[in-house]
Amino acid sequence: MSILEVRPAVTSTVTTLAFPSKPTTRLAKPYHYRRNGIYYMRLRATGSTTEAAAVSLQTSNRREALDTSEQLTGLVRAFHLENPDALWSKLKEHFRLVSAELFESGREVVTQFWGALHDSRSDSVSRSLSLLKSEKGASVSVPVIAPAVTFEFLSALYLADRGQDQKVSTLKETKICHGTLSAALGELDMRTQSRADLVALRDRLADGRMPSTVNKLIVKLSAVLAWSVENGHMSKSYDKKLKLTKGIESTRKAFTQDQISKLVAYSNTLPDTSWKRWLLSLGAITGGRLNEISQLSVSDVQNLTSGVTAIHIIEAGEGKSIKNKRSERLVPLTDGAYGFDLAAFLRYVESCKLSGAESLAQIGYKTGGEWANKQAIPAALGESFAPGLVFHSMRHSLASLMQARGVPTAYAQAVMGHASGTITFDVYGSGVPVETIAEMLRELLVGGGQ
Repeated sequence: MSILEVRPAVTSTVTTLAFPSKPTTRLAKPYHYRRNGIYYMRLRATGSTTEAAAVSLQTSNRREALDTSEQLTGLVRAFHLENPDALWSKLKEHFRLVSAELFESGREVVTQFWGALHDSRSDSVSRSLSLLKSEKGASVSVPVIAPAVTFEFLSALYLADRGQDQKVSTLKETKICHGTLSAALGELDMRTQSRADLVALRDRLADGRMPSTVNKLIVKLSAVLAWSVENGHMSKSYDKKLKLTKGIESTRKAFTQDQISKLVAYSNTLPDTSWKRWLLSLGAITGGRLNEISQLSVSDVQNLTSGVTAIHIIEAGEGKSIKNKRSERLVPLTDGAYGFDLAAFLRYVESCKLSGAESLAQIGYKTGGEWANKQAIPAALGESFAPGLVFHSMRHSLASLMQARGVPTAYAQAVMGHASGTITFDVYGSGVPVETIAEMLRELLVGGGQ
C-alpha cells in the first residue's frame, strides 16, 4: 500500500493545524529556491542549521512548484499532527518517502537531498524506498490539503523569482522588511485576507514606527501581493490606498536660499585641497545625494565638447552604488552658483589625478556625513540653524527652488535623478540634453535665480 494512502485524506477545510500537545520537534516553514532554473523545497527543524533536507520539485514553473510544495507540506503536516513526538530523523524520513512516491506517479524520480539527510540512517530509508518502488501497479492517491499560504511563504517565492533583479543592498533591505511583515502577519492565510486584516496590519506596524517607515513596509507588502496575484497564488489583494497620509512629512527641512549661500561661503573658507570643501559645495549646487557625491571618482568629472563641465553620477566602479536606474545622470556644475569656484574645484580634481588617487573623497561617506551634519552646517548657519537641517536638505532646497521657478518637470528629473517625477512635483520626463540643463541651472542659480 502506498504511504500516501495509509491515512484518511485531510480536506481543504484544514487550513490551520494545531497539535494536541507541543511537538517534540518544531519545523520551520518550508523554504523555496531555484537552482539552474528548477525549484527546490527545503524542510528544516526550527533553530537548527544542520537538520535540514531539500527536494527538487522537478519543475521550472512557479505554479507547479507551489502546488507540489503544498502537497508535500500537507503530507508532512498530517504526519506530524498524528505523531507530535516524532524526532527530526523520523520527520525527515517521512519527508523523503512521501516526496519520492509522489514523484513516482507518472515520471521518473529525480530527488536530491542535502544537509542532515546524508547520515548513517539513510541506508534503511533507501531500503524502504526500494520496497515501495517494487510494488507494481500501486496507485498514488494524494490527499487534498490546503495549508495556510502565509506572507512568509509568498515572500520566499517572490524573492526566488525577483530577488536576483535587486541590488545586494536593496535585497538586504527587502528581506528585513519581509521579515517584519511576516512576523506581523503570522499565520494569516493570504488567500483569504480581507481589507480589515490589512488595515489591522497597518495599525500594528504604526505602533512605534514613523509613518514614512510604515509606508515603506506597505510598499514592500504590495509588491509581493501584486506578484502573487499575477502568478496565481492569490485571487485578490486588498492593499490599495493602504498607506498612511497623515504625518508623512519628512523631518528633513529645506534650506532657504540665504542659508545655501552661507553654506557655500563657509565651504569657501576651507582649503581648496580639502575634500570637505567640495563635498559641501557640490551638494549645494547639484542637489546630489550624500553617497552620490562621496563616491565620485576623477573620471566622473567630465569636460564636455560643448564647454559644459559636469559630474557623472553612475554606479560603474568598485564600491559605487546609486539608488536606482534613473539615478544615473550628468549634472552640470554651475560656476559662480552661490559663489562656487569651478576653476578651484578642477584644480583639486587634477591634483587627485597627479597623486594617483581615483576617488575624489579623502574621507569616508559616513565620516563626511557626520562632519557636514554635526559640524559644518551648524557652524555655517549659526543662529539660523534648526533641527532637521542636514546635508540632504540641500537636495530638498534645489527641488523646491526649481518648482517655485516653474522649471519643467523633465528638467528637474534630469537634475535630481528621481525614480518618479511625482517625488519632484509632477510626472517625469527624460532625455533632456545636458547643455539645456546647464543653461537652466545657470539662469536659476546665477542669473537672478537666487
